[in-house]
Amino acid sequence: MKIPAIALAFAAVLLVIIAATSIAPARAQNAPTAPANIQATDGAHPGAVTISWNAAADTAFYRIGWVASDNIATVQAAGRPWLDAFAFTDVTNYGQTDHTLTDLAPGVRYAFIIGSLNNRFGAAQWSEWAYLTLAEAPPTSCPIAPLTPMPTPTATPSPEATPTVAPTPTRTSTPTPAPTRTLRPTPTGTGDYDADKDGLIEISNLAQLNAIRTDLNGDGISPAPAYATAFPNAMPGMGCPYPGCTGYELVANLDFDTNGNGEADAGDAYWNDGAGWVPIGAFLHEFTADFDGNNYTIANLYINRNRAHNVGLFGRVSGNFSGSSIKQVRLASATVFGYTYVGILIGYSHNSAISGSYATGSVSIDYFSGRDSVGGLVGHCERCTISNSYAIGSVSGSAAVGGLVGYCGGCTISGSYATGSVSGNDFVGGLVGRKYHSRITASYAMGSVSGKGDDIGGLVGKNIGGSITASYAVGSVSTTGDTLYVGGLIGHDNDGTITLSYWDTEATSQVGSYGGVGKTTAELQSPTDATGIYAHWNPDHWDFGNSTQYPVLKHGGLDPASQHQQMEGSQ
Repeated sequence: MKIPAIALAFAAVLLVIIAATSIAPARAQNAPTAPANIQATDGAHPGAVTISWNAAADTAFYRIGWVASDNIATVQAAGRPWLDAFAFTDVTNYGQTDHTLTDLAPGVRYAFIIGSLNNRFGAAQWSEWAYLTLAEAPPTSCPIAPLTPMPTPTATPSPEATPTVAPTPTRTSTPTPAPTRTLRPTPTGTGDYDADKDGLIEISNLAQLNAIRTDLNGDGISPAPAYATAFPNAMPGMGCPYPGCTGYELVANLDFDTNGNGEADAGDAYWNDGAGWVPIGAFLHEFTADFDGNNYTIANLYINRNRAHNVGLFGRVSGNFSGSSIKQVRLASATVFGYTYVGILIGYSHNSAISGSYATGSVSIDYFSGRDSVGGLVGHCERCTISNSYAIGSVSGSAAVGGLVGYCGGCTISGSYATGSVSGNDFVGGLVGRKYHSRITASYAMGSVSGKGDDIGGLVGKNIGGSITASYAVGSVSTTGDTLYVGGLIGHDNDGTITLSYWDTEATSQVGSYGGVGKTTAELQSPTDATGIYAHWNPDHWDFGNSTQYPVLKHGGLDPASQHQQMEGSQ
């Protein structure tokens, strides 16, 4: 992408003003010296940048920040703070004076800045800005050819684009009209990566999963060298049938513990100097394709990016107007640490469908300066649907913290549950932290919930509008501060509709709630079918167990036996 010179000049001036007024604090007493002589140069591959600087005295580690000039203009035009376009990463090796960033956008102008810190939560001393317009991705010589010839000013005009007889002088059979008019390049490779012809490119290893970030719409066409390396001898369009591929599917289990020693460390392929996996999709570069996990497992995902937005296996997913589907993805033993919009599966999801997926592991943010939307499965969900999914593991954050989803706006959650402990400041819930004009049905939460601030609930922390139906909460609910609005089911409700939903007054230690009906443990466990308090619950969705068990979900492939076992193990 080329940016006009005027726009570049304006962006540069804007960044300097921002640097002077917003990011460079006054020198604190006994603070480390600011880094000097910062330089940014293109890395070995498109989208890679090597940042170097002079060592600063009294520094424990360095913090690298960067922002794209067009991203600043976009977020400010939307009325959002410019920091929403800003990203950070920490370089934890003492004495290190260079670092390579990857997966930035080729052809885009960036500004880079280095901060020196003597502890993780201290004030950084910032360097001057360094600017670089990243090199464009070079034309690749791999078999994945562009859709049309590279645009050159001297090319001979051919307005009618009539078929020519010269390009491929073969004496074989008469050319067929349809193949010569197709939008796809002429096949030159030998590999077919949609062997089952379902329009989804098969992913069988981590290198192919990583290459997805260079083809975010999933059509099988990317000029990036990493794509050609991950899919060697690939046919143009990856062999997808007309009208082409729309996404990806797993065909094997994947494991990020590539050296097999049972822990995330420098011996793993995607360690990235301790920052771990780079999420797929980012602001203005969202993943817009479909992804089918086919119930294969992705194990030991590790992400440690405490100054990054949109953090998860997928950083940012958007279905635009057609919708994007992320389904049947199993994530086991994940560790995810981010700043804002953080979840194991997806950090930020917009207009997408998540069906039949789960995550186990832990999710947390920089508790002292991180902001909001942290969830066990999805951090921030706008106009999306989540069904037959669950999360197991601890979740901690600041605001809008939920066992399954941190923030849910205009979305629908059905047949889903969360079992892990949840902690935060405000808007903390066992299933959803903050819910805005959204619908929850046939779902439950059983993890403990604790908060320091306001709106703490066993199922939902803050509920604004929308509905909650046939759902319940049984995890303990507690506060550690001067808290307003605490409830066994809902912490605080504004204009929501809550029906046929309950909380366990004994297990939650809460006698009140903003909505729902409190029941004893025996009252919630004694109906063993759709009778009594469950008379209007759908028996196709629920397994009511025996007289000492809570109801659990059975629709959409969920396993009642494992849920009963999880509950018994937590009691």
